[in-house]
Amino acid sequence: MLQRMLLERNIKLEYVRATLSNLVFYLPVMVLFFNQIVNAVTLVALLFSIQAFISIILEVPTGAFADLFGRKKILVLAGFLSIAATSLLAFSSNFYMLVVFSILFAIKGTLTSGTQEAVVYDSLKQLKKESEYKMRVGHWNTLAWLGALIGSVLGGWMAGYNIRLPILLSIPLSIIYLISFLLTTEPQYKKETHRNIFKQMQGSIKIFLSNKQLLLLSLFSLFSFGIAESTAHLDQIFFNFVKLPLSYFGIAAALGSLMGALGSFLSHRLSDRFGDRPILMASKVLDGLMLVGAALFLGYTGVVFIIILAFFRSIGSPILSHLLNEQIKSKQRATVLSLNSLMMNVGYLLFAPLMGYVADLYTIATSFRISGFLLMFTVILLVFIKRKKRVLFFFAFFFFFFV
Repeated sequence: MLQRMLLERNIKLEYVRATLSNLVFYLPVMVLFFNQIVNAVTLVALLFSIQAFISIILEVPTGAFADLFGRKKILVLAGFLSIAATSLLAFSSNFYMLVVFSILFAIKGTLTSGTQEAVVYDSLKQLKKESEYKMRVGHWNTLAWLGALIGSVLGGWMAGYNIRLPILLSIPLSIIYLISFLLTTEPQYKKETHRNIFKQMQGSIKIFLSNKQLLLLSLFSLFSFGIAESTAHLDQIFFNFVKLPLSYFGIAAALGSLMGALGSFLSHRLSDRFGDRPILMASKVLDGLMLVGAALFLGYTGVVFIIILAFFRSIGSPILSHLLNEQIKSKQRATVLSLNSLMMNVGYLLFAPLMGYVADLYTIATSFRISGFLLMFTVILLVFIKRKKRVLFFFAFFFFFFV
């Protein structure tokens, strides 16, 4: 009875962490803060490159360590690193301090990536409630979107007084983050008998490559996340291209967050009614169509397309997470999920410079148009996962009706 209550507390704590995940006051002004210290865009880009490099190198080993030696230990360490990184950032005064922050921030991210999701899924599995996972992820993503909205507004307001203020006030949030991990209970699962991290990684990679559905879902993650995230980081450039007044940028971002929250909230309802794969395919096709529409119509109409796009983009995340976890055994969950995160990071590193290069060579509209068509073609990978007439008909209907 006590164990059941503790596992249910894990689920409740995830609601707190979901809200805090994007309620980080300094994120809206972090780039500006970096640039004020180093006064060079190249060095700012280098800091983000350091974060990406660390993430790629440590993503899978940290997942393997969590599966073998305990996930709570990894999450508690991530909580301490979050406090250390935020505190260091608040008092940073030179490039080298920012480098250390970037390293700590990236390590913290790799420790929670895959591991946090594994704890929650296996908690639900032990409670025999894994069927609720997709719905829960939708709720957590909704809170994350709302947290981003609140954090952006408050962070910008704080920075108006002092650019270090939003960083200082994010330290208490990091402390709450740590407390939530200390209160977490490790769900029971059958661990490997060995304690060899490299053997765990090798075994998980072998499973990853031999499971056709898992591999196709991860390839879909690579392409869809890489393309979508690359364009998301160019939204402000598109707003500037269509001559949207700077004072409206925040309003557009806030409306996009609300649309993202709505899409996340409705995700499980739509997928339960029409099926996981059909909705995932339809959401990605419509995601691509919104990008193409924004590139064709431009102006304020294009901005509306970008705002609506957040609705369709957020629908797919809970469904994809659900489909991935269905394919993974508990003893390899954190490692395999980390492999999927690695694929997503690789996708971003592949497409971000490519989309930026197209924008420089032609226009941001051209970059968005190409990205939109590429996003629509990613659903081909989902067609091969499960060839049911119902799925193919649903995909064909959306594709030919809207295109």
